[in-house]
Amino acid sequence: MLAIAAALPIVVAMALFLARAKAINMALWSLATGLAVALVFFPVGPEKWLGAGVLFGPTILEVLLILFGGVLLSRITTETGAMASISGWLGQSASNLQAGTVLVVFGLVPFAESVTGFGIGVTVGVPLLLRLGHDVRRAAVLSLLGLVAVPWGALGPGTLVAADLAGLSLFDVGVRSALLSLPVMLGSALTCWLVLRRGAECPGRLLAHLVAAALLLNGGILAANLLMGTPPAGIVGSLVVILVHLVAFKVAGSLVPAGSQVLRSLLPYAVLAAGLLLARLATSGMEASLLKRALASGGVWLLIACLVAHSIAPASGNEPRRLGGRMRAAYRSWIPVGVTTGAFTVLGAVLALSGMGQELGSALASMGPAYLVLGPVAGGFAGFISGSNTGANSMLSATQAQAALAMGSSVLQLVAVSNVTASMATMLAPSRMLLAYEMAALDPGRESDPEVEHPSEQEVTAWIAPRIAALLVSVCLLLGVVTWLVY
Repeated sequence: MLAIAAALPIVVAMALFLARAKAINMALWSLATGLAVALVFFPVGPEKWLGAGVLFGPTILEVLLILFGGVLLSRITTETGAMASISGWLGQSASNLQAGTVLVVFGLVPFAESVTGFGIGVTVGVPLLLRLGHDVRRAAVLSLLGLVAVPWGALGPGTLVAADLAGLSLFDVGVRSALLSLPVMLGSALTCWLVLRRGAECPGRLLAHLVAAALLLNGGILAANLLMGTPPAGIVGSLVVILVHLVAFKVAGSLVPAGSQVLRSLLPYAVLAAGLLLARLATSGMEASLLKRALASGGVWLLIACLVAHSIAPASGNEPRRLGGRMRAAYRSWIPVGVTTGAFTVLGAVLALSGMGQELGSALASMGPAYLVLGPVAGGFAGFISGSNTGANSMLSATQAQAALAMGSSVLQLVAVSNVTASMATMLAPSRMLLAYEMAALDPGRESDPEVEHPSEQEVTAWIAPRIAALLVSVCLLLGVVTWLVY
């Protein structure tokens, strides 16, 4: 009975998803259900609620700050043309279609996603893939397959939530997630090859290029997690891929000079990456405290990067756009994302605090070792429903941790593998597929050309979904089997 009650918030989320409710409504109703169940079936004293506020409050605030900073930076770089300037320069420098495609999928899309999150990598990747000559279907699916660094998206708030709710260190979860992401990246490379092999001049060379880029990205992220910490790892890993391609373009003689505009556009990202690294080094000897957390917070450095991006932006018209106006616009865009993520994060804290997660985890653990195979699948399903690894981890991390403890298995492994599969499943989330289609189908260059095919949203989705679903199911089951065999 208690296990059924504990599962109600997640059941409500699933039911509302199937009913096509808005994400914000799904999150708020799930939270309301969780609070009601906790008060009726899992009552705890007020002092415990206060203690939970002290424990989880800083995490929730940091996550919301990271999300707002990501939205604001995305808006500033889009309005000022900074992201278009960077992307255009890299696209023009590509020596051929194959090199340009691989650079976009394993370099530019992960970079944009690591900095700002929310599927922004898709908005960067699709236009470039169209300019390279891909049709709507290919541009959409390839950009979605580039979402392989979502555990580090927007400086990793989802991974931070998973670590805190499970009682693990962010460093450990980040490193384990990087190790477990190798099948995701190789699977994405193989799926890209299956999409591109027809018409490729040398399919074998294309596959080797894709696999090499996937390995390079994974290796760069793993090394950055070990040396610099989790928040900047996605940025650093994708930059490694971009830099290697730039060197190759230089050797091939196709590299276009960056120019002052591109260098100015890159400055906020340089400040963000360097600031996070220096802050980590400066606070490494400090005892754990709110001050240490604030100094090395991805949210704080995102806001600093936003200030840099705004201050160096060229004037628009007679006067530059005021920062307050941009912040208000970003706030309006942030509301649905922030409220949804915040509600799911608070729900995760309620599950952990009240004992609901422990009860549900114990019930799942009664399945025995079979749940070690199904746990990653559950993480993927949560990522598909929420469209966010932060939301998925908020719902499941406490439960996954309790299930692992009840089975005597590794909490770190089950939480990290769920983090990875939930992140990967956002490729298939309806909101992400719709974003990819809109970016491709509504491209101004294509609308003005009557000879270009204009497939419907249903046609594009029907073509994309089976390919990504096959990848998702295969990787989830593979990681589940690995978890079962090893732990």
